[in-house]
Amino acid sequence: MAKVFGKEYHKEELMKKTGNLSQVCGIREFTFNSGRAKGVDAIEVNAGDLKFTVISSRCLDIGQASYKGFPFGYISKSGLRAPEYFMEKKAKGFLDGFYGGLVTTSGLNNIGVDCVVDGKEYGVHGEIANIPAEMVSKREYWDDDELYFEISGKIRHSRFYAEDLVMERIIRTRLGSNKLTITDTVENRDFTSVPLMLLYHINLGFPFLDSASKLIIPHLKDSWPRTASAKKGLSSFDSFSDPVDGIGEECFYHSFDSDDGKASICLFNPQLGKKGMGVYLKYDTQQLPVFLQWKMMRSKEYVCGFAPATTYAEGRKVAIEKNETIFLEPLEKKMFCIEIGVTEDIDSI
Repeated sequence: MAKVFGKEYHKEELMKKTGNLSQVCGIREFTFNSGRAKGVDAIEVNAGDLKFTVISSRCLDIGQASYKGFPFGYISKSGLRAPEYFMEKKAKGFLDGFYGGLVTTSGLNNIGVDCVVDGKEYGVHGEIANIPAEMVSKREYWDDDELYFEISGKIRHSRFYAEDLVMERIIRTRLGSNKLTITDTVENRDFTSVPLMLLYHINLGFPFLDSASKLIIPHLKDSWPRTASAKKGLSSFDSFSDPVDGIGEECFYHSFDSDDGKASICLFNPQLGKKGMGVYLKYDTQQLPVFLQWKMMRSKEYVCGFAPATTYAEGRKVAIEKNETIFLEPLEKKMFCIEIGVTEDIDSI
């Protein structure tokens, strides 16, 4: 049944109570018309308690997101920028245009640090987050008494004398749900084998992130710092402080020991809402074998990042040298799926 305003309704009941379903839910398209975001196309999804904005002009990534009025996607001081402002140049391109949002996709030819491979330069986290989607489609449909919302499109990551990768993305939720899923299928449209590098930069901020918040990782097997500067914070990777002026970031890798190969991670704030609220991520470690936690407690840049990935975030050069990359053969496809949701029950994690 469809849940609206805390009550469940059959399809017929809900339709009788509204002249048009847009009164209580639905999909709405719009375009930003000022500042550096001018011309950016977006899609707003209102699924009842869950609301989020999909940025069509930037990879169908997810910007603003909220649940029961509580925002949970971090928005950076850079703000949203149109893709034409992007110029891939080491770290500059990615950081200048890093909007944050709930999801920023990284890849598909590099994740992590910039590097040079065979004379070609690859910037931090690649360029896919700044590529507009093509063939964008919006779908709203009933399946018995459940009302589903679906957005899909294709993102072409291609360049002359290099890769020709096409990612088809489907974002789906339903009315009254506390979660959304992102399903990506990446195809190698060229006729030579190419490395595939993909990282989901999931960015969580205040009020879910606060000094009372805890990072919960069931089936945690091992944890280690990504850099030497993070070693001192390893013992407290799962706790957070109030914002601190001028502090540096800390990044940690975590591995899991679950029988079914599924990973679950939750940022839970026990002081939010009536009994506490948390944002969780679920995914298949067979598809995304690496998990990176980004912990940034600096004032104005107060964010906790979840980053499941196909390989470590040390750049294309290191990944190839260590034989850690996934390769796509000609016309081969690989699928990746993640689930992001909000829970008010810590035991469910």
